[in-house]
Amino acid sequence: MPLIHKRRVWWEAVPEVNTYMVYCSGDRAIFDPQNFRWQATPGILYMEVAGKTELIIPDEWPEFPKEPGLYYLGVTAKDEGGNESDPFLSQELFKFIPPPPPSTGGIEKT
Repeated sequence: MPLIHKRRVWWEAVPEVNTYMVYCSGDRAIFDPQNFRWQATPGILYMEVAGKTELIIPDEWPEFPKEPGLYYLGVTAKDEGGNESDPFLSQELFKFIPPPPPSTGGIEKT
């Protein structure tokens, strides 16, 4: 089993809010105000997180992209009425694929 380093995505709690939405895209332009439409945004992946202010990727978000690359994550606060804030945006280079093992090797007497 290869060693894959996980990522802990965290955010500051918002008073009187218990639910957050985490959005992911490889395209920064999706988060521009004229393009961002929360869950209805074409080409965006999202996940609801309730009762906590962190997410361990990929363990807690198995649908997170496996393709290595720079991804933008937006976190919004969602109240009981379904109202949702603008996103707090961060970016990170993600790579959850290990390199291949050496193809040749051996043990020799010296």
